[in-house]
Amino acid sequence: MSEHPRSAPVPEDHGDAPTYPADLTIALQAELAALADIEADYATRRHDLETWTGSQKMKERIVREIEVRHKRDREPHVLRLGELYGRIMNLTMFKGLRTKH
Repeated sequence: MSEHPRSAPVPEDHGDAPTYPADLTIALQAELAALADIEADYATRRHDLETWTGSQKMKERIVREIEVRHKRDREPHVLRLGELYGRIMNLTMFKGLRTKH
């Protein structure tokens, strides 16, 4: 039997940590930091509202406003992360594969 019966892509060992261009890494970090800030702000506002002594009706109105703002503030960052993910996939999908004969 032949030592290499077919040609097939074989992953090269590049270690566990992926590497990306510096601009991509910076962009990922910036978007994740922005989302973390938005989430922290959201959690603070929700906590403050839960401990507020205002009327239930007023709390419900404010909760709706907080939810709308949270979604609105997150959306551009989530979309940008999706774009960055697409770039990562384009850069890494076939990187490190070689044909073994």
